[in-house]
Amino acid sequence: MGHGGQMSRESSKTGFTDVLLVQTMGIAVQFMGFMKASLILITSLCLISCAPAKSSYFGEGTFVGVTPSGEEIRFANLGKDQIALNVYSPDCVPCWKEIPALNLLHAEIQNKFPNKALFMVVDPYQIVPDVTDELPFGQVYQLAKDRMNLEIKNRNIQVPIVFMKKPFRVKEGGLVTGTPETLLFETNPLRLYYNFLGSISELTNKEEIQKDSKFQFFRYQFGMESI
Repeated sequence: MGHGGQMSRESSKTGFTDVLLVQTMGIAVQFMGFMKASLILITSLCLISCAPAKSSYFGEGTFVGVTPSGEEIRFANLGKDQIALNVYSPDCVPCWKEIPALNLLHAEIQNKFPNKALFMVVDPYQIVPDVTDELPFGQVYQLAKDRMNLEIKNRNIQVPIVFMKKPFRVKEGGLVTGTPETLLFETNPLRLYYNFLGSISELTNKEEIQKDSKFQFFRYQFGMESI
C-alpha cells in the first residue's frame, strides 16, 4: 500500500507538471502572437507615417513666376522630375556669397541632369523698397526687374531668375521667412520635400566648393550624387 501510494502521488505530481507546462506553453504562444500582431501594427504605422507624402501642403501647385523677358512660368507644368528654387535678395550678403556655388550647380544640372532645374527666385514685394501689397504685380515686377538686372551684371548671376507671384511671399509666418533659402520640389504633383536653410556654400574656388560638405549635402538631397 505504501509503495502504491507513492506511485499515485508521483503520477499526480507528473500530471500536474504536464498541465502546468501546457498552460505555460499556451501563454507563451499567446504572448508571441500578441507580440507578432503588435510588431505588424507598429511596422504598418511606421510605414504610413514615414512614407513620403504625395500631396501638396503649401499650395506649391499654384506657384507661378515671370522671367525677365516676361514669360510666365508655372512650375507644376515644367516637365521636370525635380526643381530647386533658390530664394534670393539683393540685400542679403550670404546670398551674394552663394552665387559661385549656384552657378556651378546650374552648369552641372544643365550638362548632366536634364530632368532637373534650378532657378533663382525673388519676391518682388520684398526686394523693392517702400512698396505695399496693394500695388499691382506688373508695377512691382518692373521695379524688381530693374534691380535684379543690376545684380545680374554686378554679381555675375548665371542662374535663370524668376519673379514670383502671390501666394509666394518672403515674410514672417510664411513658407519662406528669410534668405538665402533653397526649396527642393518633386513633381507629379509639385511637392516640397526639403527646405535648405542658409547658403549652400560661400566659397569661391571651384575645387573648394566641390569639397564643401554643405555643397555635397545639397547635391545628395537633390539627387545629383549618392552617398
